[in-house]
Amino acid sequence: MQSKPKIRFYTERDSFGVEAAVILLSLSIIFRLIGTWGLWSNREFLLTQVALPVGSALLFILLLLLLGRVALWSTSLPVLAGVVFFILKAFSFEDKMQLVLCILLYVLAAVLWCGTVFHLIRTKWLLPPLFLLPFLYHVLVVDLKALQNTAQPVTFADGMQEMSVLCIMLALFFASLAIKKRYKETPAAEQPPVQPQPESEPASAPAAAPAAPTPAAEAPAYEPHAAADRPPFPQLTLDPDETDEGPSAPV
Repeated sequence: MQSKPKIRFYTERDSFGVEAAVILLSLSIIFRLIGTWGLWSNREFLLTQVALPVGSALLFILLLLLLGRVALWSTSLPVLAGVVFFILKAFSFEDKMQLVLCILLYVLAAVLWCGTVFHLIRTKWLLPPLFLLPFLYHVLVVDLKALQNTAQPVTFADGMQEMSVLCIMLALFFASLAIKKRYKETPAAEQPPVQPQPESEPASAPAAAPAAPTPAAEAPAYEPHAAADRPPFPQLTLDPDETDEGPSAPV
């Protein structure tokens, strides 16, 4: 059985998805710093709600731009750090069911992202809906409900922190769309051995045509010799004293 060809996922620095992800992550850092400004006196809050998300976003930007083409798997480190940030943030939810569902969603996001960039999952199309659907849920359900609550209006700090979270979700959505796939060449040593093909019987050679009879040697054409080349015949001279009856008798 022939094994499937190896694949490799990568991103192009100048692609729209990568540029959009970099811009959104930069905005998430700005919104996070603005929303938490003046709340840094608490060391635990500073580490978990400021340093962790800001550091993971900066690291993701650098790795995506510098190593996205040759080592996309390196982005798994900031993604895991971001998942830790979201899990710690989820413990502030009052609804226990929402807490459990969010933690399961964050763990699933980490597993799918790492499985994809490490080439264990052979498709990227599990990632875009994983980040887009929570983004739409936050905007259309959670944020809309919070804006309609006039009894407890949303503070500026909370609004900036929520904007930071939305930018992170949307940035990962665009980054997942920017992922491309190509097939790796299998080294010759790892290629499966070629199965020998059964030798087919050689086709019978066509019968040789009968040999044509050798033509008889033609006699050289007779060419009369020139008169000059012929040997001279002896000339016979008759004695005038001789006749047909023999020599004349004396008188």
